Amino acid sequence: MDLKILSKFDLKQKIAISIVVFLVFVFIIIYFTILPSVKDILIIKNDIYAQKLDLEMKYQKGQNLRSLTEKLIRAEERIGMLDQAFVSGDDDLKFITTLEGVADNNNVSHKINLSKTDETGNVFSKVPIQFISQGSVINQLNYLVDLETLNFYININSLEITSAAKQLDGSQFKNVSMFMSADTYWNK
Repeated sequence: MDLKILSKFDLKQKIAISIVVFLVFVFIIIYFTILPSVKDILIIKNDIYAQKLDLEMKYQKGQNLRSLTEKLIRAEERIGMLDQAFVSGDDDLKFITTLEGVADNNNVSHKINLSKTDETGNVFSKVPIQFISQGSVINQLNYLVDLETLNFYININSLEITSAAKQLDGSQFKNVSMFMSADTYWNK
């Protein structure tokens, strides 16, 4: 600027012009320097937030995967128990003799009726079975407990208990008959 032009103005006008020039200079600095930086900072903030959410999701997936892997390992360790629950098609005689042994151990006389196989899936078949047993109440209850604790899975559908009193040596002896319908599962 030409200093001669400034000499024409009085002090108030010179101060006003200086303030206006300063404000224009500050506006130019703000507009061309600070505002683009603020916009860049906001964009970076949003990118950082999006990355944080993405990392948290990946961390959760990793935790879920780790948990799932641990559960799978525990399940694989127990799969042998599941294999024991099925009666093998080759071990049908072993299954029947096990049931006979349970009845003999509990002083219960019983009759077993195996029905035709019910094709449930490709891996196993469901075989309905009926038990008709006679013995004392305690022996029958022990018989049921032993059936439930067998390695083979026996799913009891219905159970009927009827009592009949017998006279032995002048004292009454309670005898019960039990009819049980159940399902067993056999490997093919």
